[in-house]
Amino acid sequence: MSAPTGAVASAPDAAKRSTTAVRAPHRPLLSRHVLTAVAFLVLWSAFLERRALWDPDEGRYAEIPREMAVSGDWITPRLNGLLYFEKPPLQYWATAGAFSLFGERNWTARLWSALTGLAGVLLAFYAGRRLHSPRAGTVAALALASSVLYFGVTHLNTLDAGLSFFLEVVVLSLATGLREETPANERKWWIHAAWAAAGLAVLSKGLIGLVLPGAALAVYTVLYRDRSVWRRLSPLTGVALFLLVSAPWFVAVARANPDFLQFFFVHEHYTRFLTTEHHRSQPWWFFLPVLALGVLPWLPMLSGWWRALLVARGGRFEPFAFLAVWALVVLAFFSASGSKLVTYILPIFPALALLGARYACEAPPERIARQVFWGAAVPAAALLAMACALAWRPGAFGRLAAQTLPLWCLAAAVLWGYAAFLARRLADRRKLEATGVVLALALLAAHQLVLLGGEAVVPDSTTAALARQVKPLLGDSTRVYVVRMYAQSLPVYLGRTVTPVEYRGELDFGLQREPHKALPTLEAFRAAWFGETDAVAVMGRQTYDALAAASTPMTVIAEDGGRIAVRRH
Repeated sequence: MSAPTGAVASAPDAAKRSTTAVRAPHRPLLSRHVLTAVAFLVLWSAFLERRALWDPDEGRYAEIPREMAVSGDWITPRLNGLLYFEKPPLQYWATAGAFSLFGERNWTARLWSALTGLAGVLLAFYAGRRLHSPRAGTVAALALASSVLYFGVTHLNTLDAGLSFFLEVVVLSLATGLREETPANERKWWIHAAWAAAGLAVLSKGLIGLVLPGAALAVYTVLYRDRSVWRRLSPLTGVALFLLVSAPWFVAVARANPDFLQFFFVHEHYTRFLTTEHHRSQPWWFFLPVLALGVLPWLPMLSGWWRALLVARGGRFEPFAFLAVWALVVLAFFSASGSKLVTYILPIFPALALLGARYACEAPPERIARQVFWGAAVPAAALLAMACALAWRPGAFGRLAAQTLPLWCLAAAVLWGYAAFLARRLADRRKLEATGVVLALALLAAHQLVLLGGEAVVPDSTTAALARQVKPLLGDSTRVYVVRMYAQSLPVYLGRTVTPVEYRGELDFGLQREPHKALPTLEAFRAAWFGETDAVAVMGRQTYDALAAASTPMTVIAEDGGRIAVRRH
């Protein structure tokens, strides 16, 4: 007996409804993940073009690759047409490639830092899941991306973001490859990934790409009496891979420039570390407040660090103990150095994020909520106080700051206050990840506002405004002088090298080899200026007044931020 038509027709419908019922819950979840990723990427990459390059670092590390792309010489770095051997070329190559593909823009100058910073966040997400749990991966990525120092440095054109990423690859590859739970055939890949990344770290900023991971392994061996780690490092094939990655450029640049080896390895490593020749000396405790402020609002990152150091377990490799030792070694190394900059300790932040994530997943939620709350509330109060002070005393940081800075500070304070409110909800474990995501997005927006507001009080950012006025007046044969100063971003925005007058600074090494590319005194400039038929000079107000008093023929064509551009035509 045949079944009723309606019954036959209802079977597929029932199956369809059943399938829909199973799949429906996944669609909103997938949509939320996609929207979160899009929001994160927008907040991460927004305003890379909006902000002018800050001098000296951003200008310097844009001009060197600009000259590489123009000259086609990808071996010998040059700054303003002069030999510049202070740093290896990996970031120069990446930025020169971005300039060649997309043009010379602010965002292309910062692209390498932003991309390697983002890659570091993704790697922390993967490592947290691999070494602990899915929740630890999420927390580590959110904390790393939205911590004050990590976000700030990875959105500036400096070498520290790229170095930090490759050192993160080294350390996390070692932490994964050396643990007993990793299969033997997979362990070799992780160890060799660490060797290759060490080569790229050396190409990013020098020998610390190898010295710091080696020192961390040595200290770990002493503290935990575990010498077996050295037998699992595949030294023969590993060293060969390291040299294959890092050595070719060093050989090529040394062959083309006989002075390179002495300057790079002796002056830039030995002298920089042991002396204060570079005028960056600070007390030994300099990095302690930098670290405390840099991790905000994620204070559990520091709690997880010290807890991992204090819990010693012998007999087997402990990846989180190794991460804690790594952070301690980097902090101690740069604290002992005679040259200190805020950005130097950036490589410890991925490790701290992972240590803090493990602690956050294992500690009572109320404690985590309390620590994150105060980490967000204090900066919110500070930014609000700054906004009120600037509104009360306009012009404290100059004309531009009087117009814009209070508004930026107020907006950032509101977002940090909202983050503090969200932090109070972290105690609800059922909403831990969702609240953490919204908190991190609010912090990313606040950090962007702080950077935009910071531009108002950075005088060197006006170099871009001055260059915009000058560049249309330059012909192909116009000679540009910079008198008693050197704005690192000026050649970038003018699209040409300039002639320094009575200035040496970090151009000194190159000027010793090519002294004809500069004028040593103001008197030499005046003599050359009188003979020019098409030239422009940029100088400060005092220099301009001195030259005007000496009846030097000059026509003012632009002025901004205390700098004056004059023309001889």
